[in-house]
Amino acid sequence: MIRCISASAIAATLALFALTSSVLAQDGLTRHSIAYDSGLSTWETDNQDVHLRLTQISPDQARGFMQGRGLDDKSVDEFARTCVYMTVLRNDSKAPIKYCLAEWRYITEDGFEQLMLTKHDWLARWQPRRFSKPVKLAFEWAQFPVEQTFSPGDWNQGMTTFDLPVGTRFDVLYRWWQNGKLQEGVLKNVECPIRFD
Repeated sequence: MIRCISASAIAATLALFALTSSVLAQDGLTRHSIAYDSGLSTWETDNQDVHLRLTQISPDQARGFMQGRGLDDKSVDEFARTCVYMTVLRNDSKAPIKYCLAEWRYITEDGFEQLMLTKHDWLARWQPRRFSKPVKLAFEWAQFPVEQTFSPGDWNQGMTTFDLPVGTRFDVLYRWWQNGKLQEGVLKNVECPIRFD
């Protein structure tokens, strides 16, 4: 039913971030911080020992990163005009988990629920442009994997995108399978990065 691939383990730190909203690190609560040097925000939460973190990537950063991977100007601009985040998912529990982004949703303040944009969505949108294999591979590897299996301690990261206007606030409903049961957590009150162009 869910096909997944494995990830590797790492210890992560947020030493560069200054805490701006004080929320106890209890199960299911969202913590918010802002990088002192860039002003970009991070949101993170732990639900049943499954950790999710989203860090804003500014439009200029997204544009520069994608240009460096060889995408054409039109594709770079389309990507940079969405809400882009560096996303980290980590399994701190004692049992394996599986996730598939097709089961994740984002929910806007008016209650509208929608699927996030995945690398498959982007490549389908850009299919007529016929990227070279190296360009396509570079883009795919930068994006958050669409589905994976994590053993205890495993983690992965990559870019995620949400097709929303600047300044929009939303919640991320993330789901995973563990011990044959579908589990879920919520990352609350995430905000789209400010555009600098």
